[in-house]
Amino acid sequence: MTRDITAANEALLRRFYDEVYADWNMAMVDEVVAPGFVSHDWPAGATGPQFFRKYYEALRAAVPDARYEVDDLIGEGDRVVVRWRMLGTHTGDFHGIAPSGRAITLRGVAIYTVEDGKLVERWVVSDLYGALEEARASMPSTLATRSNSRSSATEVSR
Repeated sequence: MTRDITAANEALLRRFYDEVYADWNMAMVDEVVAPGFVSHDWPAGATGPQFFRKYYEALRAAVPDARYEVDDLIGEGDRVVVRWRMLGTHTGDFHGIAPSGRAITLRGVAIYTVEDGKLVERWVVSDLYGALEEARASMPSTLATRSNSRSSATEVSR
């Protein structure tokens, strides 16, 4: 039984990454993300499918060709761990970090909790601002100085 649950949860997350993070099929978000979904890398009080879409709209405004690739996916009961890479080109402003036009690679690990076929919780460790700062480092010094005067730790929800 536990093995069946683990396999179903792994399949759900693989499908989620394929359809949402590669093809950007946001209709699947409503199907799979629970209304009370919490991602511990979001601002307090930001929950559910609506904020999920808002978060990734902001990210895709900065990196319109963003796509995620799964490097490892490991399940155990109601938990699934995904080690991933996001690849794309930084062509839009991201909270004060001016577009660099450079390719970026963001690496991270996400731990999901699944209940009754829905994603209910996520813990993420990544370096989004580091990846964008790296892209910014290649910009002409005037643009980099202007961007550097703004905080790169601004929440995505603002």
